[in-house]
Amino acid sequence: MLAAPAWAQDAQSEADEGRALFDEKCVVCHTNGGGDHIGPDLAGVLDRRPREWVARFILEPDRVIAGGDSVALELLKKYNGIEMPNAGLSAEDVEEIIDYLAGTPGAAAQAPPPRAREAQPPPEMLLAQASILYTFLAISVIIVAVFTFVALSTRGPAASVDIARAYQLRRVLFVIALILVASLLVATMPQSPYARAGTTADRVVYVAARQYEFVFSEEPIVTAEDIARSRRIASLELAPGELVEFRVTSLDVTHGFGIYGPERQLLAQTQAMPGYVNRLIVRPERTGPYLALCMEYCAGGHHLMSVPFTVESATPVASHRPTSSLTAN
Repeated sequence: MLAAPAWAQDAQSEADEGRALFDEKCVVCHTNGGGDHIGPDLAGVLDRRPREWVARFILEPDRVIAGGDSVALELLKKYNGIEMPNAGLSAEDVEEIIDYLAGTPGAAAQAPPPRAREAQPPPEMLLAQASILYTFLAISVIIVAVFTFVALSTRGPAASVDIARAYQLRRVLFVIALILVASLLVATMPQSPYARAGTTADRVVYVAARQYEFVFSEEPIVTAEDIARSRRIASLELAPGELVEFRVTSLDVTHGFGIYGPERQLLAQTQAMPGYVNRLIVRPERTGPYLALCMEYCAGGHHLMSVPFTVESATPVASHRPTSSLTAN
């Protein structure tokens, strides 16, 4: 069998790298042949726009828009004013993405299709969730019954009231309520998923939120330019019982950061805030698929802010690293 020419191998390699960059940087807002999303479908973009314009817009979209480019302003208006962020790409990265979009000969046919996310069965309601629901319904019925009784008993003329006895009964009811509240706190607070102050995490995961994605990294991310330089975590895998500290910040607006377990129950949450780092320390005990979801509406692509990660027994627990003693702020 004859080996493929060097130029063909180089073209294939560039297309593969461009596809990887597209999946990493662009797929949140764009598709390549899948129709319009938050932004336009980029299939055939080189038939609609000059290559130089496409390269300049991908490299520095903020400057192109600020410069008053008519095409860029038209696209901004068409797609609900959602401005394309600067992804921190180099000129070489941009060329590789364009080569992928251009359909370099052989690239589209030979590139492996993206792996579909494994479908998960509908989650069942946990016993704790069901208990909370039934308790809420029972308390609601009691409250409705009390108000109904009071409403019915006050229809007639007012009867004489023993004030001293009424105040004595009120004190008894207050003590009973206080005991119930204290008992609930004693029973539930030890089960809180948040770690105690002074706890050292087994692993630190840096989280940068932006419209419309969460970026997991091994290194701090302060600006959008840091994303291109940081060691991103493409697929986060944790071990059951591993104590993980998520250091969460935002690069644009305020987002919510919630961690949901295998049954899609909320385990822990904090805010992703611009210019501030919240530290969320959690210990996932159950194995299975987890989700990090945005819990605060942040514009049209809010529903896209979903990052899956897994907790598997085969994942080794990382060595201890010095971390802050703060829990979620």
